[in-house]
Amino acid sequence: MSTVQENRREAMRILRRRRRALAYRWLGIGFVALLAVFALLNIFGKKKTFSEAENRTLADFPALTWESVVNGDFMTKFEDYVADQFFARNGWIDLKFWEDMVLGKKESNGVYLGKDGYLMEVPEEPDMENMKKNLQSMADFADRHADAAVYASMIPNSFYIMEEKLPYGAPVRDQAADISGIYDALDGSVRCIDVSDTLRQHAQEYIYYKTDHHWTSLGASYAFEDLAEQMGLAGDASYEVYTVANDFEGTLASRSGDHRSSDTVQIFENADSPVDYVVLYVEEGEKTSSIYDSESLENKDKYTVFFGGNHARVDITTTGTQSRNLLLFKDSYANCMVQFLLPYFRNIIMVDPRYFYDNVDLIMETQGITDVLFLYNVNTFVKDRSIADVLAAETE
Repeated sequence: MSTVQENRREAMRILRRRRRALAYRWLGIGFVALLAVFALLNIFGKKKTFSEAENRTLADFPALTWESVVNGDFMTKFEDYVADQFFARNGWIDLKFWEDMVLGKKESNGVYLGKDGYLMEVPEEPDMENMKKNLQSMADFADRHADAAVYASMIPNSFYIMEEKLPYGAPVRDQAADISGIYDALDGSVRCIDVSDTLRQHAQEYIYYKTDHHWTSLGASYAFEDLAEQMGLAGDASYEVYTVANDFEGTLASRSGDHRSSDTVQIFENADSPVDYVVLYVEEGEKTSSIYDSESLENKDKYTVFFGGNHARVDITTTGTQSRNLLLFKDSYANCMVQFLLPYFRNIIMVDPRYFYDNVDLIMETQGITDVLFLYNVNTFVKDRSIADVLAAETE
């Protein structure tokens, strides 16, 4: 090969190296510019306090203190803040879902991608320390108010009752063992009502939403049969069923980015024992004549048609002739159960311990409470950190 040809090839190699270097340089500049754009959007973009898509409060910028930096609390909360306030967050969640689908994953962002369009929460590991405190506080509360009938019902979640809908190989936590442990700890103080067998008998029916972590009104109606029997309420009732929404996409759809399914929301009205009632939202100081919030049907989270969501305390006074008064400690699963309880109590006081800070012993004494019901879904109860504080006896 001649010297001229070698020089020409060497020149071509140098030219190609320079072009690659230039391309990498511009690629790097573009990447840095993109990061800068996202950083500016995240810094100066409008901050949100609530995610309607996920139905939860978003993390705020944490307070910067020497103690929070040293113990690592600041960085933990800052990471939550960045994740919650990231620009176009919902779009990135959707993109991640399709990536997970392409890769054949069975889970996306803490949600199982189940069969027949079902999305299911990944089981929570119990916080044993706090759960022990909660159970002891429930037993102590029942002992302090031995003149009232105190009940507890832990509602299993869809991944346990509808196990056949889980993706193949997905681990299933034995919620029967969790429920049994809870009831064993309460034995002798609280009357426990297990609805698991009843729900399993209806597992092929529409008893849990596909896109949301709640049960449906139909599921609650079956559980109410067990509650009615154990609490000495009236026998079988017939219901008028009304479909109020066909396009509900719940929190699991938002969290996972899977929008391929939608749900139907229904309300049940007792046709045999209809009652009128007044609903008082105590902290808000608002009164209504219905437990149903029709305006919520215009929002994304249509499950909030029941009471418009969760509240610290809700008082319901009915025109029923019953002399019984119910104090209901609850999470959001209980919101759609109240429609079945209405005809059987003169008053129902709903307390959500996550938001309530007043004296529950005073409620027992001044409101003539005859019955107390703790109604929670298991996934929430095993991680709860509020029940023990709310039930603690007031000290002088």
